[in-house]
Amino acid sequence: MRYGFLGPETTFTHQALLQALAETPEEFAAPEPELVPFSSVATAAADLIAGDIDALMAPIENSVEGGVSGTLDVLAATDSITIVAEQTVQISFVLAARERLALEELTTVSSHPHAQAQVQGWLRAHVPGAHVAAASSTAAAARDLAAASPEEARGRAAVCSPLAARHFGLEILAEGIEDFDGAITRFVLVTREGRIPARTGADKTTIAIQLPHNRSGALLEALEILGSNGVNMSRIESRPIGDFLGRYSFSLDLEGHLEDRRVAAALRSLHRLCPVVQYLGSYPRADGQRPEVREDFADHAYDDAREWLEHLGTMITPTVHAPTPATAAPTAPSTES
Repeated sequence: MRYGFLGPETTFTHQALLQALAETPEEFAAPEPELVPFSSVATAAADLIAGDIDALMAPIENSVEGGVSGTLDVLAATDSITIVAEQTVQISFVLAARERLALEELTTVSSHPHAQAQVQGWLRAHVPGAHVAAASSTAAAARDLAAASPEEARGRAAVCSPLAARHFGLEILAEGIEDFDGAITRFVLVTREGRIPARTGADKTTIAIQLPHNRSGALLEALEILGSNGVNMSRIESRPIGDFLGRYSFSLDLEGHLEDRRVAAALRSLHRLCPVVQYLGSYPRADGQRPEVREDFADHAYDDAREWLEHLGTMITPTVHAPTPATAAPTAPSTES
């Protein structure tokens, strides 16, 4: 098995992938999994679809910054990949440099934009004069700083994980610099289409929908479909479709599994309403939390209702069609004078 992840090594995505592999039951674990770093989720997804890797770990949501747009857009762009698992990683950042120096000496701080957003308050308070530069990942910021010449590294620092700082031999100038203690990032493991893990009772289903164009109340209709089937929605985010201004798709996480009657019923109704419904996967929840399902939304309630309706159908009197009258033969002309 070849697993792709947003690299280089020691990113939080790498950490999430290692967690997922450690939790894989032995009977399903690959003997020698190969971990392949990528510079972007889009590039990794292209290789996944092409068959060059077998699975991909990607960040999808952060408790501070919300959805990761790059991953959401990649998932919505194809029907060829499916989410099969999720992982969560508690996030903590450090400020690291090539050598020990005072914070007021810093001129540039680099990191991934999502990480920057989670430490912006600390940076404004402690290094207000430093320029904040973007990197493809937190680990890439640390790696590039470690590889820079002494002249290039002067006055520069990276916001990264403690693991990345140690791995690349950097000096940690400050620890725990995140603005929100206990921030968590959620990651999803994606494979090519064709595999849906069995229901566990503590599951999540992810879909992307496009609403009917210029139909007032369409989003409300979609939400009412979920509510009328007792399906709780744990996340909804809009993303531009890209064909023209004002057109959006919606990415949703639903509590439950495709095998749950209430989820299946909701998806059927959404399919009738929406011109596009992309099923992105049903998979076990990382927290193992089981939803509280009302009795009238339990599987047996749907099964009982279906059987009741089928029984009523057997009582319908068949329609008796009257025989079609035979076409009368033309009357022969009279020969009498």
